[in-house]
Amino acid sequence: APLAPDAPPTAGRRAPDAPPTAAFPVRTVPRGVWAYLKIAGGCDRVCTFCAIPSFRGRFASRPLDELEAEARWLAGAGVRELVCVSENTTSWGKDLPGGRRAQVDLIRMFERTEGLARVRLLYLQPAEILPELLDAMAASPVVAAYYDLSLQHASGPVLARMARSGDADRFLRLIEGIRARDPAAVFRSSFIVGFPGETERDVDALADFLEAARLDWVGFFPFSVEDGTPSATMPDQVDPGIAGARRDRLTQLAEALADEAAEAYVGRELAVLVEEHDGPDAVGRSHREAPETDGEVRLPGCAVPPGRMVPVRVTGTDGVDLIGEPVIPEASVAAWRTVEVGTAAG
Repeated sequence: APLAPDAPPTAGRRAPDAPPTAAFPVRTVPRGVWAYLKIAGGCDRVCTFCAIPSFRGRFASRPLDELEAEARWLAGAGVRELVCVSENTTSWGKDLPGGRRAQVDLIRMFERTEGLARVRLLYLQPAEILPELLDAMAASPVVAAYYDLSLQHASGPVLARMARSGDADRFLRLIEGIRARDPAAVFRSSFIVGFPGETERDVDALADFLEAARLDWVGFFPFSVEDGTPSATMPDQVDPGIAGARRDRLTQLAEALADEAAEAYVGRELAVLVEEHDGPDAVGRSHREAPETDGEVRLPGCAVPPGRMVPVRVTGTDGVDLIGEPVIPEASVAAWRTVEVGTAAG
């Protein structure tokens, strides 16, 4: 659970290099108060646009005890947030005892790791998301209410050519089900625009989906050929100029929706993990902002040191970024002003 405002900061501490394992050399290093944790490698899916399986091999989960050891090491190095990554996080455990239902055990492991304030799961495959995982995420005091869904498109015909299941209706039902479980849920996804055979009707379907889904964070990528993939030789390749125009249209829509999503937080309270200082301002992230991809929360004139999780009332926005002020006793603020700040490494 998030630490109380008077909990000691951990930013700036470092542990010695961890020894590599045979299958997964440890490459993770603390990035100030957060770090990536690779929970698996490889991919068994056969998406027609992707070459990853050809050079990264079959999907292989890292064992739970190995992940726990690395999580503890990182927490001991001052990391407060872990960002779990893999090619397909919702496949984790399928090659381990207990199968994919062991994902609940993974969450329980994070909950008992001392020093962690937040864990974020990225790259959730809609077709593989278990109800048990969603229930555990929604109930966890540590796992962020952040759902990074690998959608790729919302048109059924386009997804079929990608060798992916789903369509706009199925994705909307999934999102509605998550919101029913977890009202604080935040959503991110990325989409490929200009896939072979994509029509203006398909683009309209994607735009309609974005309007209905109200995702918080969206990225678009024009289709690019990867040698050796089935999509490289598909008929009806879309002209790059047309694909770019479609991307621009969808990006304009998504940016407007993202601004609206940010505005909806004004007046609300969020738990913000302070990461650094920019002049007199503290800068951090709440559960809604993943590092390196999303926005941030700025606390003007705030002396809270890096590594603290602090309750914040949102007072305004700057585009998709939030502006806020700590909701803490004045005594705590006065004490923090005596602490040297800005020590976290980026």
